Amino acid sequence: MKNYHSKQRTVGFLFALPWLINLFIFVLLPIVISLYLSFTNYDMFNPPKWIGFTNYKILFKYDFSFWKALGNTLYYMFGSVFLKVFLALVLAVLLNNARKGMGIFRTIFFLPVVLPTIPVMFLWMMLFNPRNGLINKILGFFGIKGPMWLSSPTWSKPALILMSLWGIGGIIIIFLAALQEIPKHVYEAARLDGANEVQIFFKITMPLLTPIIFFNILTGLIAASQVFAEAYIMTGGGPLESTTFVNLKIYLLAFKQSNMGYASAMAWMMFLVLVPLSLVVYKVFKKMTAV
Repeated sequence: MKNYHSKQRTVGFLFALPWLINLFIFVLLPIVISLYLSFTNYDMFNPPKWIGFTNYKILFKYDFSFWKALGNTLYYMFGSVFLKVFLALVLAVLLNNARKGMGIFRTIFFLPVVLPTIPVMFLWMMLFNPRNGLINKILGFFGIKGPMWLSSPTWSKPALILMSLWGIGGIIIIFLAALQEIPKHVYEAARLDGANEVQIFFKITMPLLTPIIFFNILTGLIAASQVFAEAYIMTGGGPLESTTFVNLKIYLLAFKQSNMGYASAMAWMMFLVLVPLSLVVYKVFKKMTAV
């Protein structure tokens, strides 16, 4: 029996070995190397030179562009994630109540998620065109002068947040799965007690969905903190650095200015911001769940 279990463990380990090798080489090892490089002056052409906490001191005290990039990133993170989660929850509730054609609507809402990213961005660039874009034409039809969108420091980030709503299909599917796991008899009992649909939503649906809302917000914040392609392709970080996010700044420092050591320090600074932020979100939702 012991030999059988030993063989099973060996076979299981061999099957997991390719994934473990990938984890070590492409995840854990780069993390360790980037941590080391964050304490060095490294231009990718000469050997790294140890300089201690100098990169971090410069980040904290003198690099105001980093704090601006961090502010841009946090603006985008909270703006896009909470708007996406709210809209996805509303649409999921509506789709969950639909009796006919639910599969078709699910497909329609999920389809944008699987479309190629780059062509979608060029499509949105045309939509945001201040002169000939469809969005401003629709606003003009109602007598509203459309903003400059991606060409305006004020509207560039809201434009990217609006574009991020294109990909809420995945969140809708997660909410739909959670909604369908709520027992029907709970709703029936509430209706028999005289509860209306609004009361049912806030007293039953929302509390039961709290863990799923927490999951979507937390994973959404982590994903939004890595925003890069949207700004790089659609705005290049402008106008006036209004869409220069931390990931874009790291890329420019590392691969355009060959300052890999400083870029690594910036990446770890972003990590140090995300960890307490995630803990705060966790504590808030844990308290809400306990209530």
